[in-house]
Amino acid sequence: MISFMRLVPPSVLSLLAAAVMVGGVSAVSTQSGGGTPGPSRAAATFRLLVRTGQAAPDGGTFAEFSDPTNNGSGDLLFGAVVTDRDRVRETLYFAAGSKLKALLSSGAPAPTGGTFSTFSDLLLSDRGTIGFLAKTTDRVAWEGVYLLRAGKAVPIARIGERTPAGGVFTDFANPTINARDEVAFVGRMTGQEGIFINADGSTKPVLMSGQPAPEGGVFEFFLDGSPWLNDRGDMAFVASTTVHHLQGVYVLVDGQPATVVTTDDEAPVGGLFTEFGSVGLTNEGTVCFIGRSSRSATPEALYVTGRAVLVTLAAFGQAVEGGPLTKFANVVIDSREDVVFQLSLPIVPQALYLATRAGVRPIALAGDRAPGGGLFTAFSTPTLNDAGQVAFVAETDDGRHGIYVVTLP
Repeated sequence: MISFMRLVPPSVLSLLAAAVMVGGVSAVSTQSGGGTPGPSRAAATFRLLVRTGQAAPDGGTFAEFSDPTNNGSGDLLFGAVVTDRDRVRETLYFAAGSKLKALLSSGAPAPTGGTFSTFSDLLLSDRGTIGFLAKTTDRVAWEGVYLLRAGKAVPIARIGERTPAGGVFTDFANPTINARDEVAFVGRMTGQEGIFINADGSTKPVLMSGQPAPEGGVFEFFLDGSPWLNDRGDMAFVASTTVHHLQGVYVLVDGQPATVVTTDDEAPVGGLFTEFGSVGLTNEGTVCFIGRSSRSATPEALYVTGRAVLVTLAAFGQAVEGGPLTKFANVVIDSREDVVFQLSLPIVPQALYLATRAGVRPIALAGDRAPGGGLFTAFSTPTLNDAGQVAFVAETDDGRHGIYVVTLP
């Protein structure tokens, strides 16, 4: 689930009275405020959308932000904690250009019963369709996957609902939406889980644990960030199977799973693969993922599929501006096969990187000058659209958090 960004304790968050105007645009190119960037620095343009301490368009003051998501039109969806006198609420906001619009707040009635309490895993399609995972105060339907239709939340799956595969939903994970407004997600039931897709108002299972895996045995469960749904309706996912608990990266095309790579395969950097994570899939069928390997001088790398072999985009220990790469996290890919990622060490990410087949370059580093003032100190999970726009929450050295959009060259 997407959580609200807490890079410092909430008590340290500065709710400064000096606020930028809602929709005010501040931009700088990616040049380091702490010095001249190296030749490897990706030339890009930064824009500040909103910061903590700023007045929310529907009243109150922004205190915290969730990870945003964006679409190919450059629209952006994010959640915020807003303080309004004695009340604290969570609200979803939609940003089109410089305009912010409040959509839905905690405390609003949920169509499944009770009221909404929290929002996460935000979805925004190229058509502008908005979705999310939400918890409610209802004792039975306490969680669900929802879409906004004509300003109203419509559930497409909820806890306690009987599934098309049999059994009853008990939990959800990793909803994703494509340009056709199809929504895929992992749905869990007692003793089973599966990948489901909702299209044209109907939800159906597309792959369930217990179904045959390409290498033999059956699928057990689905892992880190799965599934990734492209605009053709194909999916990439990471799964474990019953064949010596083998783990693999798979694609689902026309309802049939096909193997990309498994833990029985040798990694291009040496040693056998041991696990995978953060899978992505382009409309053309290129798959990207993090692969970890054993008995190798390079225990971890970022890969994309080539015509016949895996291509290593970035590797543990690789020297880049800002210091050598460590463990990878939060990988996203666009239609140009630009890959944006962070490192999970240090634990609080202090950089955003761009990886292409030409090499790896920082997009932003801690110490860089931020639009709107201050120096960047930490970054949240990024999102990337097919226009080459990266959106993320960042903290600056004055203790404030802001939502920024970077346009890649």
